[in-house]
Amino acid sequence: MNVISIDTPVSVNGITIIPVVKLSTGYSLKGGIFAFIIKQPVAAAIVSASNRQAFRITGEQIPFQQLLDEFPEITDYLEQLPG
Repeated sequence: MNVISIDTPVSVNGITIIPVVKLSTGYSLKGGIFAFIIKQPVAAAIVSASNRQAFRITGEQIPFQQLLDEFPEITDYLEQLPG
């Protein structure tokens, strides 16, 4: 199962970095019970009072609105930011 989630944002000097991660889970019953969770970063939003930028984990800058369209969970967090 794959789930896209917002990881713990980091704020420093009025700039907030919001990581977007993919959580993958799985299990196996062969030879015993084995379960795993993989947390893989996929994108990041960088937000300040005067600017909003979005990047894929590859470093490619993408339009901020595209990030919101792909990961609407970010919108809820942005509404909680001061200012």
